[in-house]
Parts: sequence; C-alpha cells; structure tokens
Amino acid sequence: MLKWKGRGNLVVETIIYNLRTISLGLQIGALLLFLLSLIVLKNESKKGGITGHGKMATGGYTLAVLSVIYMLYSAYNLTISGRAPSVIYTHGLFGAVSLAFGFIFVINRWSWKTRRNMRIMLALWVLTFTGGVMIYLTFTGKLP
Repeated sequence: MLKWKGRGNLVVETIIYNLRTISLGLQIGALLLFLLSLIVLKNESKKGGITGHGKMATGGYTLAVLSVIYMLYSAYNLTISGRAPSVIYTHGLFGAVSLAFGFIFVINRWSWKTRRNMRIMLALWVLTFTGGVMIYLTFTGKLP
C-alpha cells in the first residue's frame, strides 16, 4: 500500500504508484506468456508448437515493451533529480540488451536463432525481471 510521507502531492504520488504497479503487471504478464509459450512448444507437434510459441513470445515481448514506457519516465526523473541508485543503470542496461535481442528474435532476422541462444536470452530477461521486481519492492517500501 502507498504510504504518503508528506513530501510532494498525494495525487501525483498515487498516480506514480499506480503506473509503477501497472508496469510490473505488464512484466508479469510477459513472463507468464513466455512460460506458456515454452509449454506450448513442448506439448504440441514441432510445426504447430513452434508457430504457437512464436506468437505467444511475440505477445510477451509486446507487453514488455509497453511496460518500458513508465520505466523510462521514472529512470529519467530519478536521473535528473540525482536520486537514481546505481542498480537502476544496471537494470536499464540489461533491459535494453534483452529488448534489443528480443526484437531481433521477434522479427526473425537472426540467422543463428538457436535453442541455446534463446535460452541465454531467456536467462538474461529473467535476470532483468528479477532486478526490476527488487527495484519495485524497494520503491514501494516493501523492502528496506
């Protein structure tokens, strides 16, 4: 729950809290779609499974990109105000790399799009996701 600390405008703080929560929800949705796409890939025939996997992974990528809109706004404000912890920059770097490689996978332009490289990509995205959840919990006061 949002705790108003008397700094700034309560309405603005509430809007920022809600946007932060929506962004996290989009990321969780993306993670669930990625996991579901792996299940579809394993359970269906090779041709049908790959097609379904690709469509679901594209949907997850789209949700991840939509969630970045708030993150960019938040990171910009923290950087300008000089209050950005160093973990924000690390998270942003890993996130940018994940999104760039994800884009290449989604548009299917990577000639060495192999299972191994996709697993590396998934591991990088999960690392970035975990860091983002930790940042979210810290900013909302649920972690010290």
